[in-house]
Amino acid sequence: MEINKKIDGFKNEKLIILPKDIVSESSRNSLVKNLYITDIGFFPHAQYHYRERKEGSEQNILIYCVNGEGFVEINDEKHKITKNTLFIVPKGKPHNYGSTITDPWDIYWIHFNGELSDSYLQSKDSITTIDLPLSSFSILINLFDNIFDALLMGYTVNNIIYANQCFGYFLASAFYMPYNKYTHGDKSIKYIENSIIFMEKHIAKSLTLGDLANLNGLSKSHFNEVFKEKTGYSPIDFFIRLKIQKSCFQIDLTDLSISEIALNFGYSDSYYFSRIFKKIMGKCPSDYRKIKKG
Repeated sequence: MEINKKIDGFKNEKLIILPKDIVSESSRNSLVKNLYITDIGFFPHAQYHYRERKEGSEQNILIYCVNGEGFVEINDEKHKITKNTLFIVPKGKPHNYGSTITDPWDIYWIHFNGELSDSYLQSKDSITTIDLPLSSFSILINLFDNIFDALLMGYTVNNIIYANQCFGYFLASAFYMPYNKYTHGDKSIKYIENSIIFMEKHIAKSLTLGDLANLNGLSKSHFNEVFKEKTGYSPIDFFIRLKIQKSCFQIDLTDLSISEIALNFGYSDSYYFSRIFKKIMGKCPSDYRKIKKG
């Protein structure tokens, strides 16, 4: 099997690397600690995709191949991966995996941890592989999109819980194929959703608490109380974190300089932007850009 290596970057790829403080909080949340996501992404037509971890990963790595072919090597054994195959690499095990050149794979991937994270492994020393029926595709991709979209809306407590509960459903669907639907509603969520949509539309501006409170027809104190109760953050702190989250996409998926990216999110001082970025993500922008994702 002929394999070339590509460092990073695939057209129309998408990915999210959760900040360390969010992952740390997730590990303590009673509704999340059993199973929580640390990284998530999608690499379409990932020709020359290759990853090697000589000391293994700190998380279990799930990869769902929906098209094309690739391989995974662990314990000096190479396994061929084909369409409609899901596999999990156990944490702490040296491994490498990648796509073929002639028929590059499309993969959805999730890094995860938690007290029950090893329960989905057939073995802690080798890969877990599942050949999925075509009928499972729409269910799993819909769940993946729900997880990704929830995290894309910001790291609120509700979003984190929802995303990780969906991930549990994703794994249960892949391993046991149950069928269920969940619906819920909360009137006060409207204020949060309105505010986040407004933040996204004005991501390059400097918004005030008054701007967001007026948007929702609430006093500043009432709005601040409602927003913090539902998200765990004050509105402005949340807005700053949303800016950093969106800036990660540009760092990962473009060749823009850090100064240009900082300006895109309303930071004329790139050094100040870097300090804020490091405080939230745990690394400065330039070091974050060097991380191999997926």
